[in-house]
Amino acid sequence: MSDSGFVDEAPPGGGRPPRAPRAPRHRDLPAEPSAAPGPASGARSTRRSWLATAGFVALVVGLLAFGAWAWSARVHAGDVAAYESLAGEVEDLDHAITPLGHSDIPPCRDADEGSITRSYPPSTGPQPAELVDYLVRSGWTQQPSDVPVYARLTRTAEGHVLTVDVLAPSDISLVGSLSARSPASSFGCLLH
Repeated sequence: MSDSGFVDEAPPGGGRPPRAPRAPRHRDLPAEPSAAPGPASGARSTRRSWLATAGFVALVVGLLAFGAWAWSARVHAGDVAAYESLAGEVEDLDHAITPLGHSDIPPCRDADEGSITRSYPPSTGPQPAELVDYLVRSGWTQQPSDVPVYARLTRTAEGHVLTVDVLAPSDISLVGSLSARSPASSFGCLLH
């Protein structure tokens, strides 16, 4: 008898007779206890650490590739700006002294540097002194040169030293051609 006045003498099993134990089925079998992590758990953690390392390395390589691309694009933009400045100078010269033939090769097309050439008629071309005087008045600086280069002139644009060579055998002959070069970086040409 309990404190509340009820008798607590129910047979085990809720008043029903006990059942015979049944044979365990496959899904009812208990898992085998293991004291230490098994090979599957160790392999899983090794795989996770390998994936994390591979992901980190891929991220670093991607950032480095993006940085190289951005830097080369910046360098290439500077190279192209210097070349366009040179092309504008030569085009102004073309209006003053009409060439017979011309060639324009931007940077990274055939070589790192950009080049512009103008050829003049052998009988009616300009005098070398006339061409050099025009370029000096336009802001170019004359440098010492060797034959067959009558005059070498330089100018700086966008941090690049632009060069113009006037090819003529002597003061009294006519100009054969003019060759202008704009240096460019091979790194700038890398992805362009």
